[in-house]
Amino acid sequence: MKKIKYILTAILGISLIACNKDDDNNSDYNNSNATTEIGQLLQSGTDIVAMVKKDSAYTIVDGVETTEIHYINSEGYSTKAFITTVDLTSPNISIETSTPNNLPAYGRQKMTEQALYEDQEGHKVWAGFNGDFFNESNGIPRGIVYKDGVVIKGSFTDNVNTWFAIKNDGKAAIGNQEEYPDENANFKEAVSGRVTLLSDGLILPQTDESLEPRTGVGVSQDGLKVYFLVVDGRNFSYSNGINYNGMAQIFSALGAYDAINLDGGGSTTFFSRITPDFSENRFELRNWPSDNGGQERTVANGLVIIANN
Repeated sequence: MKKIKYILTAILGISLIACNKDDDNNSDYNNSNATTEIGQLLQSGTDIVAMVKKDSAYTIVDGVETTEIHYINSEGYSTKAFITTVDLTSPNISIETSTPNNLPAYGRQKMTEQALYEDQEGHKVWAGFNGDFFNESNGIPRGIVYKDGVVIKGSFTDNVNTWFAIKNDGKAAIGNQEEYPDENANFKEAVSGRVTLLSDGLILPQTDESLEPRTGVGVSQDGLKVYFLVVDGRNFSYSNGINYNGMAQIFSALGAYDAINLDGGGSTTFFSRITPDFSENRFELRNWPSDNGGQERTVANGLVIIANN
């Protein structure tokens, strides 16, 4: 019996040493402090980031910056988020609505394919995100769609819709259905969303606490900065998603004044341009859509970042 006890003790000791050695070599988990400006804002300005595994920041094009942050949330779940900041005061930068085949009609198409129809010399697409919720059988969006001043859909299907718009003066705005009749005459580009996350700088209470892949958009008080948030989910070891309160906290920490969620789940998409030329593979999917092992879902519309030069 003593021999068995000694053997088990020795095995346990070796196992503990091996585990400690592995932990010491795990650079991801040892890197518990954010290295980017936005990563540090999330650490100090929210209560959802328990530990940063890795974060990085890069410029997509002048005026457009993205931060990727992989963190452990306050409940111990792995989370991967992508935050893109667009400075609308930057020369030639704009945000436009994209639709399938760049047409004023309804349908469904992957965002990277919608981008191909938008992309041309002097009007380059540099990044994009999925837009509104939609009818999966025919691609009709649930809310409004404006494209280059043309009203593709001017009504709301549901009573819970919100909207994001670029106005004729080039500034961004976010609002709800009650505000729509007083604002829509000034819309140049617009898509709808649903849940309001921030209103007049205040985080709104939410009842849905589920973690899901989500896409959201926020706007600064002066309408000159736009913040896109994409969070992957439904993949336990990689990323489990985020709830509405977590999204609101992130937008608040970034400095947004108003924010809404766009379509999420398998629709959540973020892509960026990886080469200035017009090669076939110039757009790269940055996030991991939850449908079909990371494959893009066809969606009704989106928002694309354009450099007009």
